[in-house]
Amino acid sequence: MSQRKPPTIATWLLEHLGPIRHRESLAGDLIEQYQRGRSESWYWRQVVIAVLVARLRPVRLVLAIPRAKVILRLLIQCVILALGVGTLAWAATASNAPCRLGIHICANSP
Repeated sequence: MSQRKPPTIATWLLEHLGPIRHRESLAGDLIEQYQRGRSESWYWRQVVIAVLVARLRPVRLVLAIPRAKVILRLLIQCVILALGVGTLAWAATASNAPCRLGIHICANSP
């Protein structure tokens, strides 16, 4: 009986864009689960999540710096105002939305 082969493009993306430290083990685990009967869409979803987490890690590290949080908050307010979708007070309120979502970019976040 031949083993199921996971999607080639998804595997390539994981091997080239996935988390550097855990690329081989993660790829091996995902392939093993796929061969045990997981669906192709499950495999793709896991690969996309792994690549996004790996690629967004530097952004998360930058946002941990308090100055970067303030700059991002101002950037969000400027974008809202530039798009003309609200007033300055509304923009200030909307820039706090990521904090409520757990992204923690506000000045008072831990």
